[in-house]
Amino acid sequence: MGTQEQTAETVMNDESSALSRRGLFVSGGLLAAGLGAFGAEGIASAASTATTTKIAVVTHGDTGSFWSVFKAGVDQATKDMKARGVNVTQVYANNDVSKQVSGINAAIASKVNVIATSVPDASALKDPLTKASAKGIEIITVNSGEGAFDSLKTYEVHVGQSEEIAGEGAGKQFNDAGAKSVVVVIHEASNSGLTDRAKGVKATFKGTTKTLLIPNAKADIPGTQAKIKAYFAANKGTDALLGLDPDVTVPAQQAAPAGTKVGTFDVNPAVITGIKGGKILFAIDQQQYLQGYLPVVFAVLFVNNLNTVGGGKPVLTGPGIINKANAAKVAALAAKGTR
Repeated sequence: MGTQEQTAETVMNDESSALSRRGLFVSGGLLAAGLGAFGAEGIASAASTATTTKIAVVTHGDTGSFWSVFKAGVDQATKDMKARGVNVTQVYANNDVSKQVSGINAAIASKVNVIATSVPDASALKDPLTKASAKGIEIITVNSGEGAFDSLKTYEVHVGQSEEIAGEGAGKQFNDAGAKSVVVVIHEASNSGLTDRAKGVKATFKGTTKTLLIPNAKADIPGTQAKIKAYFAANKGTDALLGLDPDVTVPAQQAAPAGTKVGTFDVNPAVITGIKGGKILFAIDQQQYLQGYLPVVFAVLFVNNLNTVGGGKPVLTGPGIINKANAAKVAALAAKGTR
């Protein structure tokens, strides 16, 4: 074990010297803990003297329809918090782990106050986030990574949906539609949140649940469509498809046999059109605009007023169900880029 790994293990596991913020919330809050575990004097000083709140938003996301809405939330919160003195940098790593790690390390080097990051692969981000926490940088996880870094001493909250619960909701929708066999298309090989969604579907769906892994599916849509066609050709009894991203679901729906019951995670204008036209049954809506917006606000409130949220539990952004009954209400908002 190298020096860096030893440091990480020490910070993660030495509860006698570095209690987790979440643990303190659950056991009665900062005052009950005497504030000593956080170096409260230093944190209070940093908060009271800060003139600018420096926030780094570092995600594994891309520039597609989902993450563009997330980014719109970050951008709007930055504008809304302008009078409070906010400086926000953003990195979208497009599923490149090394780029996300570099983004976190750059944030540490620039001495940000808060890092808001998605965690598709906790093992890959353990060392840089442990380093950030050791330097007193507040950590907020977004989108994926619920529970991954609860023990970090400066971890505050996760902002996102419970992936398994969301998957359970999708399974129930397919039950209501009378589906018998569903294939869940997993479009990122290392994203644990996607496998959690599939696990949730299997927990509630009364028929057969199978998964089809297509790594980097969005990077090669024609290839993805060919794999979808091949799957259905080899699995004649499959009558339902669940995509986990609109940029995958829409072309997958086009490649699936006519009459296939299709559901998706997340929305964009094309998904809304598909739902209104009866080609897509439903969308699980995790409201990613909030996932971008809220961490910026939480960061400003913590740095300037020592406010914390969650009470040891995640701040959930949904999930909700969008179907033909309510799609029209969401359509205008999706067209504006906020849903």
